[in-house]
Amino acid sequence: MENRRSMALDSTACEMCILQKRETAAHLFLRCNFAKACWRSVGIAYPSTRSVLSIFLNIRRQLHLPFSMEIIILMSWSIWTSRNDWTFNNVAPAIRDVTRKFISEFRQVALHRARPLLQPQMLEWVAAL
Repeated sequence: MENRRSMALDSTACEMCILQKRETAAHLFLRCNFAKACWRSVGIAYPSTRSVLSIFLNIRRQLHLPFSMEIIILMSWSIWTSRNDWTFNNVAPAIRDVTRKFISEFRQVALHRARPLLQPQMLEWVAAL
């Protein structure tokens, strides 16, 4: 039994990857095989052995879009909610579900929160996925 943020947990090992690595933020969102596959589903690949900052900078350079932070945030959110569904609701994680959620959330941001000037480019980018 391990303690984490005042919670008693059976384990802090990642339940979504075969390596059973410790669940750190870097692992959950960037280094877990499940997370890497989710990023690849939207055309983003990166060397996961680098620092977190280096990985995010690599993603931003790779995308070379004025809304790259929105992509990073929404993919992280989609991965997080999928992991939570697995942990709390016993919903098996699937990359296609994460991708579907990401696309849905991204379209909502593009249509309702983005600057009007960026909306066409954002919608074009997501339609190409």
